[in-house]
Amino acid sequence: MGSGFIRVVICWATLVSLNAQAHSDSSHTSGEISIESSAGQTPWTHLDFNNDPQAFQFAIVTDRTGGLRPGVFSQAVDKLNLLQPEFVVSVGDLIEGYTDNRAQLETEWNEFDSMVQRLDMPFFYLAGNHDYTNPVMADVWRERYGDSYYHFTYRDVLFVMLNSNDGGKTHTFSQAQIDWLETTLKENPEPQWTLIFTHSPLWDRDEKDRWDEIESLLGERPYTVFAGHHHRYVKDQRHGRKYFTLATTGGITSGRGTRFGEFDHVVWVTMSEQGPIIANMMLDGIWGEDVRTAEMRDLQTAMIDKGRLSLPAILYRDKFKKGVAQLRLKNDSDTPYQFKAQYRSLGKAKIEGENSLNITVPPNEIVTPSIAVATERKITDDQDLAQVDWTLSYQLNDETIEYAGKETLSVARERPLKSLRRFQLDGELDEWSRQLFYPNAEGAFFNTEGFHGDADASFRWAAARHQDGLVLAVEVVDDHLQRSADGIVPQQDFVYFTLDARTQVRRSIKQTYDNRVPGQQTLALLAPSKAIEPELRGDPELPEGVDYAARQTEKGYSAEIFIPEVVLDSIHGSPWTGVRLNVQLRDADPNEPGPTGRQWMPSWGTEWAVGGSGNFYR
Repeated sequence: MGSGFIRVVICWATLVSLNAQAHSDSSHTSGEISIESSAGQTPWTHLDFNNDPQAFQFAIVTDRTGGLRPGVFSQAVDKLNLLQPEFVVSVGDLIEGYTDNRAQLETEWNEFDSMVQRLDMPFFYLAGNHDYTNPVMADVWRERYGDSYYHFTYRDVLFVMLNSNDGGKTHTFSQAQIDWLETTLKENPEPQWTLIFTHSPLWDRDEKDRWDEIESLLGERPYTVFAGHHHRYVKDQRHGRKYFTLATTGGITSGRGTRFGEFDHVVWVTMSEQGPIIANMMLDGIWGEDVRTAEMRDLQTAMIDKGRLSLPAILYRDKFKKGVAQLRLKNDSDTPYQFKAQYRSLGKAKIEGENSLNITVPPNEIVTPSIAVATERKITDDQDLAQVDWTLSYQLNDETIEYAGKETLSVARERPLKSLRRFQLDGELDEWSRQLFYPNAEGAFFNTEGFHGDADASFRWAAARHQDGLVLAVEVVDDHLQRSADGIVPQQDFVYFTLDARTQVRRSIKQTYDNRVPGQQTLALLAPSKAIEPELRGDPELPEGVDYAARQTEKGYSAEIFIPEVVLDSIHGSPWTGVRLNVQLRDADPNEPGPTGRQWMPSWGTEWAVGGSGNFYR
């Protein structure tokens, strides 16, 4: 995705008067314009100028962080100065944050403020979870910006700026904020319109916290809601009101385009007597508010997301010369769709047989067309061999909705899980032979500014079977172990394992950001230190029966994790046959701009990851 988001500069001109030089038989007058014409017909449509003095325009920017892509937000500032809205409003996640290091927070806020200070017009801040999560972040916010929730009125429109992270944890509202909102709405009972801005779209989460209370307080007044956080655009309707979840203005995204709701944009809002008129200004043009509705999102989920449209990797155990992959088209909707595809080699293989596809996928059915590939030389590593460029289209309310994308055909080597005859869960690695260990990839993959060589941050790891379970081991080199008692993970030293024990086909599907297939388990081991004990955390939660031990070493720390077979069987749905694993290290050191990250293989949700990489078999 490019870092800019608008290719067109729109110029407005106000026409005050036109005076015909020729002899005139009639004249036309409307407001500030007076035109004389010499004929009964006129070379204009009408003179009802679109210049309501009560109307006004402002812009909204959305998530900049949670995986910041440098330069995008700064260019958005330059574009906004060209567009000249009356002011700009944010929906939060302005800095990376998530730290109790005051100096780091001040540095990040200074950098952000230096950008918005370039705006010709006012900028209204709003707190996201990256901006306002712990007491130190809250203190820095109050010192720099004052209230974390507030309101203002402009041209009889009430703007309500909420903080969806002040209830003691992320995605919660405090009672004090609810009380303030109730008072604010009572003191402003009948504005022309009410606009609600919040970072987290709690109405779209299983845990809505107090959102129902907020909607009850809003009552029957006309209002519109704007949020961010999900990095994917959705227009929804609740209680007859429009709710918008915005995409990104520089935050992490898979960038698959408009119909996926994944794009960089600013929202241009024109306030009229009938409410806000929404335009999404982005890299590939200007789209209206229906660029992605909740109905489109739900159909996309049922036809494309969570591995429904996928091309699982071909797994092999020794060498690869030729094989057959199956494109998986699972339509979980009640609507048929048309699927077209072109297959093309990436240079290391040839497509055998047909290289195109054009089929209809019926409702609630699975179609699995085959793709055969062969290579001239045997392959012994993980590689992308071919690409499938596809379009998917369906009819919705007499409109053709079309998606375009690509799937990569990969081959990945499965590794054997050897058995440990002797094992004791103590964090010591004496029983592990050197041949079982895998080193981290060369170089840093995250925040290279804080990386100072292998002595600063590096690791090796291993996996093996023991009796009735899976055992993981890791040895970390780290010249400074950093832990804190606040419990916030990103600014501490930790190593985490990503584990997928589902069926071979399911764990070989390529993933994208925020489009991860279910069944993945993450285990984060927070490093031991002199002051704080090690801790193992699970996401979504730590499975029952998982145990661990960790200890400090001369050069860093080491750890062992035991995962019972019953946990793997539960994920697999039957006795497990294999597992996909990945390991990453985060090293947080004082006075550095965020943690350094190293990896064994690229994160599965990244563009450059090879589908199916990291698979092991029993």
